[in-house]
Amino acid sequence: MRQVAAWMLIWLACLLVSLWSLAAIPLSAVFGSGLRGWRLAVGFDQLGNVAAGGDEDEVFSSRCWRMRDKAIYGRLVKFIDWLFFVLDGQTNHCLNAWVEEQKKCQIRHSKGANNTNTRRKRRAKK
Repeated sequence: MRQVAAWMLIWLACLLVSLWSLAAIPLSAVFGSGLRGWRLAVGFDQLGNVAAGGDEDEVFSSRCWRMRDKAIYGRLVKFIDWLFFVLDGQTNHCLNAWVEEQKKCQIRHSKGANNTNTRRKRRAKK
């Protein structure tokens, strides 16, 4: 029973933080530079990737590109790329997200931190 209560408190805290964060995105765009809002949006993107079974440090677009050989991800790449082209004029959004992800992994690896690929390999061994 105690564990259920603890998880309920964690859930409530996450709910409150997510509501605050959702409100902060447009506030950042209106009253600030928008950088905080963009960082929050990337955080939600990573959260969605985790909810879909992915890594917490990877954005969903990068995951879709990495797994594009699977039918659903191939379709998602086409949709996401189309959406970003229509909204922002970007081309190859998913590929570019994957390239940026690889750069971050190299930086983490060069600093001696556990990179995304290392964590994935460790999980696969379990």
